[in-house]
Amino acid sequence: MLSIYGGNIMKTILIPSMLDFHFPLLKYAFNSTYIKAIILENEENITHTGLKYANNDMCYPCILIIGQMIEALKSGLYDLSSTMLLIPQAGDACRGSNYIKMIRKALKAAGYEQIPVISLNFKGLAKDSLFSFDIGMIIKALAAIIYSDTLMILYNQTRPYEKVIGSTDKLLNSWNSKLSMKLKSSKNITIHSIRKNISEIASSFRKIEKHELKLKKVGIAGELYVKYCHLGNWNCGEFLLNENCEYMVNGFSWYVLYYIDIHKNEQSFIMNRIFNTAMKIVSSLQRYMVCEIRKNGFNCVSDFFEFKKISQDLISFECKIADGWLIGAEIINMVHEGYDRILCIQPFGCMSNHICGKGIYSYLRRMLPESKIVSIDYDSSGSSINVQNRIKFLIDM
Repeated sequence: MLSIYGGNIMKTILIPSMLDFHFPLLKYAFNSTYIKAIILENEENITHTGLKYANNDMCYPCILIIGQMIEALKSGLYDLSSTMLLIPQAGDACRGSNYIKMIRKALKAAGYEQIPVISLNFKGLAKDSLFSFDIGMIIKALAAIIYSDTLMILYNQTRPYEKVIGSTDKLLNSWNSKLSMKLKSSKNITIHSIRKNISEIASSFRKIEKHELKLKKVGIAGELYVKYCHLGNWNCGEFLLNENCEYMVNGFSWYVLYYIDIHKNEQSFIMNRIFNTAMKIVSSLQRYMVCEIRKNGFNCVSDFFEFKKISQDLISFECKIADGWLIGAEIINMVHEGYDRILCIQPFGCMSNHICGKGIYSYLRRMLPESKIVSIDYDSSGSSINVQNRIKFLIDM
């Protein structure tokens, strides 16, 4: 593993923007006495720079990540002698497993070969550059994921209806600030305290004054980066809001449990125990979160095991590549929750998502006659007008 703790020098880890709602809290899982994690927010020129240093047939998220990293290094904001780059990797059979090699190749071409690149993965990829984590980091990360899921689900169902413009954003920022302090100090990160915070979050969003509006409901499913990052989906959430729609993006904890579920029997004895323990903790907290969200009058897909049960008659759980069967299960469950318009999004040329996702869209349309499903590919060569027209087509169906 690559040592990042040596010496008494504060080291900066730059992490590309990938999970809009989750990274503001997740970054505190990486922070320690000598490590400062920074989520990159730079957006200018990143596509152009990514295409300059990466082959244009790489998937769109890879181009954006490489461009964002290199532009950050060029900015002069960071001391490059103590700066590292981190890339999370699922390690499945897709081009994402090769990101670290592509990033290093791009850094060399851009003149930043000396910058270390570390990989966060549970599959043993890039063994010489693995990020070393401890149980404290894992606990803080799991808490951050559950908190962020709660905030994202409630935020997306409150903001379209708010009477006082900006009240939902103000509440979101307030909670992010409070929870950041808790995670940063590593205090009160217990099952009891997490549940207490979930209840208080749900109750606070219920109290925001809302208009009684009947908006069209859109569910967003698809590839991980494009689904959760506004850079990858060209701010499609904001576009839907401007078109007077409410939209749902399912929580990241469902992906975490899906990943554990399909990989837990492939691990070493120790890693398998870690996976099983993480699954028990996350599923328990997720079940509580779903209950609290619904109790306060909001919609939420069912907890992971019920989520699977609802989907089992329509999809095969043998489809385990990348986002695999999770895509179909999210579509089924969102339709079940009343989000009958489904926007399925993925990077152009993402073979695992084209097979696991697009391969079942027409089937699900037939089996779920109340649903309306539109697929959109995002790519550096794509047109925003075409994408917006596709979204409007879904809304007006």
